[in-house]
Amino acid sequence: MEYSNHQGQPTRESSSKEILKPQTPSSDGFHLPIEITSNILSRLPVPTVLLFRLVCKAWSHLTRTDSFIQQHLENFGKKEKDYGSVYIRNDFFEYTLFYCSNGHFRSVKIDEISPEWFYISNSCHGLVCVYNQDISIVTIRIINPAIDDNFVELPDVGMTKSKVLNVCLCYDDQANNYKAVRFYCSSNGKGMGIEVLTLGDTTWRQVGEIGEIPTGFTDVVQFASGAMHWKAYGEKIFFFKTTEETFGFIESPDVDADDDDMIMRMRKQIDLTVYEGCLCYVTRHWHPWKLKFFVMEDYVHRVWIEYVIDLMKMDETPFSDINGFDHCSEYRSIKVQRGKFLLDNSPRYESSPKKKLYYYNPKTESFENCDDTQEKGYQYKESFVSASKFCNEEI
Repeated sequence: MEYSNHQGQPTRESSSKEILKPQTPSSDGFHLPIEITSNILSRLPVPTVLLFRLVCKAWSHLTRTDSFIQQHLENFGKKEKDYGSVYIRNDFFEYTLFYCSNGHFRSVKIDEISPEWFYISNSCHGLVCVYNQDISIVTIRIINPAIDDNFVELPDVGMTKSKVLNVCLCYDDQANNYKAVRFYCSSNGKGMGIEVLTLGDTTWRQVGEIGEIPTGFTDVVQFASGAMHWKAYGEKIFFFKTTEETFGFIESPDVDADDDDMIMRMRKQIDLTVYEGCLCYVTRHWHPWKLKFFVMEDYVHRVWIEYVIDLMKMDETPFSDINGFDHCSEYRSIKVQRGKFLLDNSPRYESSPKKKLYYYNPKTESFENCDDTQEKGYQYKESFVSASKFCNEEI
């Protein structure tokens, strides 16, 4: 069928594609509401979203907004496969940060030649902090290995020139900002000082000092209930609250209430971890088949709930093929990942011990095999929070 225009010239009937109107501000290039598009993209891995940015300008703009970055933080990471790992490798004093997640692998060089070791502290919303312990030249750098090409070096104005014990990144949900917390040896060498830098500021500020250094300060920091935690002397737990910037000690649970054997009490070992968002205190008695762990379900009133893992009661336990008290006593808990305990039963006294890693799920009281690669490095969750937004000086 043909029609005539106002000049009497014949025209063809417009096709369905020709009569579609251009996109409106509330929709994207594929005529989905922006809210739906954002919800879908926010559940995908970072490398996948980076590819989708090439589809159209609307998606490229959408995935760069602050609202999408926050939505991605909330929606991504709910599946076991969403987590990856980061670790540092030293090749003749050339330090490289490696990141692997969702089948993607990247490496970013930290330093060409450095006389000091670089350490990785933790990751926070995709940001990773690395630092050295050189007293004269303190170097603290941050990066998001999923999206950043270069490290950002934090300023040293106001920083105490002393040996670094640990540097941690944390998020203050009340002020909606990120902080770097530096722990260093006090002048007498026995105590510990604390100073904080809000990312984006130029000056460190002193918070205070304590007269002792927590024994587990080289362990991975544990975040729970708005605070960071480490093991301390006398079976206490040291904490630092990220919003109030206050610190102190928490009494550990009475793990020996039913244990009259003083030798067993003295040989006890502990781990700190986080279970379902709560601080978790794990005891490793040299008991053949038992493990205790305590969950602080009420952080304000310091209420610990006790749980016991009895390996002998588990069906098809992977530890059932180990005979003898000595081998059983080597059993230990490493950390909690995605609601399950990662257990290590490697023989300690073999010259080249073979890792025997298993997941234990307290809810189902079941074991799962764990690949060695899942234990390597620090657990990492991707994000679009870029280190470059806080500083202008890139390395």
